[in-house]
Amino acid sequence: MFHVEKYNGKKSDQYSLVINQLKALLEGEEDRIANLANASALLNQFLDNINWVGFYLMKEGQLVLGPFQGLPACVRIPVGKGVCGTAAANKKTERIADVHQFPGHIACDAASNSEIVVPLLVDGEVIGVLDIDSPIKDRFNEEDQVFLENFVDVLVQYM
Repeated sequence: MFHVEKYNGKKSDQYSLVINQLKALLEGEEDRIANLANASALLNQFLDNINWVGFYLMKEGQLVLGPFQGLPACVRIPVGKGVCGTAAANKKTERIADVHQFPGHIACDAASNSEIVVPLLVDGEVIGVLDIDSPIKDRFNEEDQVFLENFVDVLVQYM
């Protein structure tokens, strides 16, 4: 059974706790959609000052909306387009302080001002991306990036 935890102390300690919670949620479950749904719910509960968190999954050469928390979102994103498509094309995290300055940004939610997108890589291939939006400019820092990449590394072990 999952219990909501108070996240106190250093950010690194908070992220360590949420990664351990992720492992507990994923242990013994092989269904990809169920695991992604729980992962997005966990991050939504953990992160402050965000307005959307979820996954896009690679299908037939494009990113297709997967489990998420937030307002309805864009359903399909071409690889190479927007922040999500750029992260998928480059196979690297995109951390954008001000999405309005990102050429080709796809605005699904007008309230979003910053974004971080972490690709999900299995055997060097992109199978999807974790996408997190915030109404706060420059919401995500290097520490967030490192720990969200670790979060994704744990997650893909169950996919």
